[in-house]
Amino acid sequence: MSEVKLYNIGKWQHLLREIKPLYFNSFPIEERREWPGVERLLQTEMSGYNMKVIMHNNQFAGFISWWKFDCFCYVEHFAINHNMRGKGIGAQALMQFINEVKSAVVLEVELPQEGEMARRRIDFYCRNGFVAHSHFNYIQPPYSKELPSVPLMLMTANASANIDLNHIASTLHNKVYGVNS
Repeated sequence: MSEVKLYNIGKWQHLLREIKPLYFNSFPIEERREWPGVERLLQTEMSGYNMKVIMHNNQFAGFISWWKFDCFCYVEHFAINHNMRGKGIGAQALMQFINEVKSAVVLEVELPQEGEMARRRIDFYCRNGFVAHSHFNYIQPPYSKELPSVPLMLMTANASANIDLNHIASTLHNKVYGVNS
């Protein structure tokens, strides 16, 4: 059985040189922040921003960047190396993460009408305990003035049936994107 472990970025800072290209290759420009912003957030302890390195059999496999808030954790980015996909590593890492944080977990995904990859991504999260909130109209604010806002869908795991999506969206807009909504 393969071994998947998650580590806080702390002593694994040297892996940022491997995380950076994975980050840029895994997310479109409008769904990611500038890299200096990522590094700055990692150095600011009070930001609530965190990163976990995913190791598979002692090899770098991917990362999860996330925010800790009072009532939930928000997974901003989650990526597995292209050559390690399809082996269950992402599912194992995601389940470990959900079990570790012991709170509701929220993430944003592209809308299913965006294409086959978006639908496959949504299916992956659903298979791993997430619920798609397709009824909730959600827009990701732009990471910078030059970029557009993006219609996305919120998904949650470990959440109660009456989770307050308006509160979550407001928190994300304010704390993650720096926009008052």
